[in-house]
Amino acid sequence: MIPSPVFVKYDSALFDAIHRDVPTFLPPEDHKEAITWILSIAGAITLFHLVLLQIVKVWQGSKETTHATWKASYQLTNLLVNLILGCVGIYYQLFKIKSDEAILDRIVGNEHMMLFSAGQVGYQLWALPIGIIFVGETKSMIIHHVAVICVGSVTAFISSGFRYFTPYFYGVIEISSVPLSVMNSFKNNPDWIEKYPGAYKNVRLVFGITFLLVRVVLWTPIYWNFVSLASMLLYSSDVVSTQIILSIFILASLVLTILQYFWASKIVGALVKGGPKKKKEAKKVD
Repeated sequence: MIPSPVFVKYDSALFDAIHRDVPTFLPPEDHKEAITWILSIAGAITLFHLVLLQIVKVWQGSKETTHATWKASYQLTNLLVNLILGCVGIYYQLFKIKSDEAILDRIVGNEHMMLFSAGQVGYQLWALPIGIIFVGETKSMIIHHVAVICVGSVTAFISSGFRYFTPYFYGVIEISSVPLSVMNSFKNNPDWIEKYPGAYKNVRLVFGITFLLVRVVLWTPIYWNFVSLASMLLYSSDVVSTQIILSIFILASLVLTILQYFWASKIVGALVKGGPKKKKEAKKVD
């Protein structure tokens, strides 16, 4: 699962060849396909969410669409989308991705995995306005949404899009958001915690373990393999447009990594200090 080797030596001939032989952008037909998938996925998630919104409203016995209704349906949509992304990502990571993949193939190619990029960009295009307007997402989550759109757009439209890494970063890690959605549902319904304290404790534990495993322990070596290669590609480029794209790409990925470590510190603190009566729950993450 972890690329081998994690840290690679700079090969000037390899990177010069990439800049010389590989165009900055994928062909127009690939762009058209990516845009079609992004808009289709964003539209499908929106439609699915609106259906869940009505179901939740009926379940709550409310005639009006309240903030609680939006929040519950939003979390339920997140749960199902993340479950799909996580399971597909795990399948690809275990059976399709080679840990000893050639360095060149980690940087270019793998256009067939563009769907992970389109899936994440479409997902975030749905989540960003809903989260801001109807749910009241935290600033860190809004930054997260924007950063994912930035990195996802690069992997969707750029020839050197590092799509080798997308099953993990756009798929596998989302499996930790499944127990998160369940945990947040408990937090939004305090009576559930009182009725099922054992279940809530177990969900918190599962969330903490899966988050730390996929977003810290495994994330770190995979990310540093990616960022070292991306930095070498940036260093070796003398084309301004490529330099700008790669700089945004690396910066956005670094922001996402810092967020993972920030949230991980909150989770470790909550797990060490115990349940909600001893310490307020860690802030919501995705």
